[in-house]
Amino acid sequence: MTVKELQQLFYLDKMIKLELDRLEELRASLDLHSPGLSDMPKAPGVRDKIGDVVPEIVDQAKRIEKNIQIYQKKKERLVRYIDSVPFVRVKMIMTLRYVDQKSWQEVADIIGGRETEYSVKKVVYRYLHEKM
Repeated sequence: MTVKELQQLFYLDKMIKLELDRLEELRASLDLHSPGLSDMPKAPGVRDKIGDVVPEIVDQAKRIEKNIQIYQKKKERLVRYIDSVPFVRVKMIMTLRYVDQKSWQEVADIIGGRETEYSVKKVVYRYLHEKM
């Protein structure tokens, strides 16, 4: 597995969060106040806001669901890979970084001792390099 493959989970998570924010914006744009009821015909060019936005909301929800499924599959694959790592320290660092999505500094702080952001990163990169 490469660093890019390990980082995919992080970027998928970010993308899903952005898509969820977009979905909320679409839902908020509906402005569901009661329209003034009238039997007068609508003028040409008047648009149905709900009719325009609802299909976008449905499409956005489908994209989110698809990406969540991809995320779950990639996470399962990543966890299986990390479980196959024979070194507990490397396994712990990889789990904190790529599964729990901690920063390198947070990983170093959790590991403790004299670990630094650089040292924990180096442990993972060295392990990956040796596996290639």
